[in-house]
Amino acid sequence: MRKINLIILAALSISFSIACKESAHVSTAPTASGEGVKIAYVNGDSILLHYKDFRKESEAMEAKQKKAEEELQSKGAALEKEIMAYQQKAKTGTMTGKEMEAREKYLSSRQEEILAERDRMAQAIMQETAEINKRLQAVLHEKLKAIKESQGYDFILSYVEGGPVLVADEKYDITATVLKELNDEAAAGSSADSTAKK
Repeated sequence: MRKINLIILAALSISFSIACKESAHVSTAPTASGEGVKIAYVNGDSILLHYKDFRKESEAMEAKQKKAEEELQSKGAALEKEIMAYQQKAKTGTMTGKEMEAREKYLSSRQEEILAERDRMAQAIMQETAEINKRLQAVLHEKLKAIKESQGYDFILSYVEGGPVLVADEKYDITATVLKELNDEAAAGSSADSTAKK
């Protein structure tokens, strides 16, 4: 479960950095007003932590992964009981060699099925995570692009712990603005969806 969260967080963090990079056009020349380059930044970690749609998607993926893990554990425990029952029966000598061979073959195939199911579930969760990241990246990119254009920024950088920007002046931090717009937009979308359902 923690592994998928880290994958989601890492993928969205990378997506976030790409979105910030793509939302800025490269220009070293001063602006028309002669003020120079106008730069802002967002704290990527805060966006991931406080963006409600991301948290909702992350929690849904956690629940899905937990359910898959519980299902696999249940199947694994049932198989383990079958193996122990077989071993007990084999010790008593009440099974023929042919019966033992057939039972071992069956138990081995059950184990392979469970492992294959585990791999399928992991693949499905990773694929769904990638789709979520792609969708959220597109939303974030559009929001940053709109803010960049409305506020006249030349660059919007991503400030994350351990990232390439080591220190930044807080007066250029627009994280709160970006979060408010993202969350307000998500809330408006949710209320529109609930109104449409009525």
